Amino acid sequence: RCRKMQANMRRIVSILLAVMFCVACFTGCGSSKDNGGTASVDVRNAKSIADLAGAKIAAQTGTFHADALEQIPNVQASTYPEFSDLLTALKSGAIDGYVAEEPTAFSVCASNDDLTYLPFKNNDTGFTATAADVGIAIGLKKGNTLRDQINTVLAEITDEQRSELMEFAVHCDAPATTTGTLKIGMECAYEPYNWTDTEGTSLGAVPISSEGQSGLYANGYDVQIAQYVANRLGLKLEIYAMEWDSLIPAVNSGAIDAIVAGMSPTAERSEQLDFTDTYYESNLVVIIRK
Repeated sequence: RCRKMQANMRRIVSILLAVMFCVACFTGCGSSKDNGGTASVDVRNAKSIADLAGAKIAAQTGTFHADALEQIPNVQASTYPEFSDLLTALKSGAIDGYVAEEPTAFSVCASNDDLTYLPFKNNDTGFTATAADVGIAIGLKKGNTLRDQINTVLAEITDEQRSELMEFAVHCDAPATTTGTLKIGMECAYEPYNWTDTEGTSLGAVPISSEGQSGLYANGYDVQIAQYVANRLGLKLEIYAMEWDSLIPAVNSGAIDAIVAGMSPTAERSEQLDFTDTYYESNLVVIIRK
């Protein structure tokens, strides 16, 4: 009887331990950020980048945004290959926020009522950035003579025309005849600079020439700048959709003539490319959940 009682007690203890283990696992899953749980740090009331210490903040791989993460003290930094991946990660709760430029943040938040952004501009409460870091320019292969021609066109664009281009109203008529093509590379996934229009109904949309993307169109500020430049140079514009990391190799291999993709002319990139004068300057912010 004593041995039977001991066996029963062992079974009871085993059952209790199993129950406690299941409860612990359930509790852990409920609080996990990767499973849509609560954020690791409440960043909604952050007043400076210092207030983001301990938070999970991300940026797109290979961009100045990723470099800017290093300015946040004790941040849990991570990078994602595609800009769209950042939005997915934020909405799922995998991260607390991600670095973006202000026009992009405005566009993303306008389309997602559950998101907002912290205006940590380039000042004493935000990121430290040079004009090259936050400026946007056209990238070309080293020694490309198009650089001077494009700079001449960019210099002619007034502030008023820049605003009109941002609203997708190109005020430069297409030439009656063209003398060649201007092949431009971009992600077609970085609104409002460039995005994919599946129907081609948006004002100023341009067909995507990439193989396998027939029937798709590109639009955005980059597209309008590229169209304006092509028209002024008497060239036919062709847009090619590419992954971010493929852009620089593509222009250096001659697959495309130039990159017009919201790209900043940083010192590191300038070692690989020639950049035109900047055609836009922005501020860095952090997109978060409300």
